[in-house]
Amino acid sequence: MNLFRCWRLCACLLLLVMQYAPGARAADAVSYTLGPKSVVQSLYPDASWLPSEYAAKYPDLAKTIEGFTLQSLQRDGVKKAKVSVSFPVVAGVEQVQVSISPASATARRYAQVHPTLLDAAHAQAALKGTKACEAQASPKCWDPQPRAGQPWAFYLPLGLPMATQRSVLFLDYPPIPALSGKDYLDNFTMCRWGRVMGAAGAKNPFAYETIVDSRPIAAPGSGEDALLPDPQAWFNSDDKGAVYLTPMLQLVTAPQDASATKTLPVAVFGSTARKTWAKMVDAHSVGILDVGETQLGGQSRITPWIATNHPDVTSYNCCPGDPHASCKGSFDLIKDEQADFVSACWLREMATPGAPTAAEAKQRCAARWVDKPSASAKQTLCIQAKLDNNNPDAACKTYSDAWNYCSAHEANACATLDCSYDKTKVKQPVPPVAKRPVGWEEDCRRYF
Repeated sequence: MNLFRCWRLCACLLLLVMQYAPGARAADAVSYTLGPKSVVQSLYPDASWLPSEYAAKYPDLAKTIEGFTLQSLQRDGVKKAKVSVSFPVVAGVEQVQVSISPASATARRYAQVHPTLLDAAHAQAALKGTKACEAQASPKCWDPQPRAGQPWAFYLPLGLPMATQRSVLFLDYPPIPALSGKDYLDNFTMCRWGRVMGAAGAKNPFAYETIVDSRPIAAPGSGEDALLPDPQAWFNSDDKGAVYLTPMLQLVTAPQDASATKTLPVAVFGSTARKTWAKMVDAHSVGILDVGETQLGGQSRITPWIATNHPDVTSYNCCPGDPHASCKGSFDLIKDEQADFVSACWLREMATPGAPTAAEAKQRCAARWVDKPSASAKQTLCIQAKLDNNNPDAACKTYSDAWNYCSAHEANACATLDCSYDKTKVKQPVPPVAKRPVGWEEDCRRYF
């Protein structure tokens, strides 16, 4: 009996040693606190404050935080993570605690970045600017011309990479589908841009899709630009709102390597974002495919940047001279496709170890996609243009149709004003799915 008890004791001790050995802690959880529940609840979409049109989609704060955090982890490459949220009471105050398992370097990074993203200098500053806009009655700042079923709503960039992102996108504002779909990237804009990044060679487009919007307000996807509050006045100044944009960009562009002299690169999309960025970098104006390097907010590290079109612009464009009613004089399809691919290429160049200067990277990418494109690059540009064309007769509905059209028409996306082709002139067979660029199987038009 004594021998049996001794054996059991030794077995228990051995189990404890194995459980707490350094190599055995992979299954442990990383836990951290986001802050008081009352504060965190105002920063995440929640039924307690959302307009009635969206409230039913966010009835449970714990599940909302779990869902967005899990999206972030998956986009950071952690495929089998589990997230749980609890509300412990500390010193009489209900707190929000996040637990991620298994423990990993990414989870430990979240324990640092996630609470910071929600603090007074970042998310809370965005909310402060929003509240100030809501409070201004004359002239009315908040949702001055409401659309039925699509009221504005405060919405932060949640569910995006927080640990392994390779670049940051500076955009205007998130469209309503990003909020109603419970996914910041669930909209035409990001579907199409992910497809461009994949076509430009990115194996994981999500790594390039951490976003800061100049206005953290979910609003209808078109026609709202002139109605929304001025970004610099309300979201990057204490005069009316709060200082949010510069600190947020500094946070999400910060490299994990503390010795790095450069931050992650920033791509600035669309006219509103370009105007705001010009003020932030003290430039008279910022045009399409302008590049530069700045010490954002006076920080010591250099931030390389490129300015370009809004990711949606080609979906409004047609081939030169197309008389279709949907074209409305927008004939820059090929030119704008080239600008998009130069920008996507630039992001990849600047995200590589030992990256060149912003200007050198642009020069390389312009050579690759505009000045001296290879046959493969021409085919890629043509396919994307045939998928984007705003003339529904000229646009191809599938990747396979676009591939065959471009192969049969010498990679000329404007050879005809339809998607027809002579099968006998198709020179290269459609690649198997496994060899196609990431994202080209996405039907981005499903959002229309």
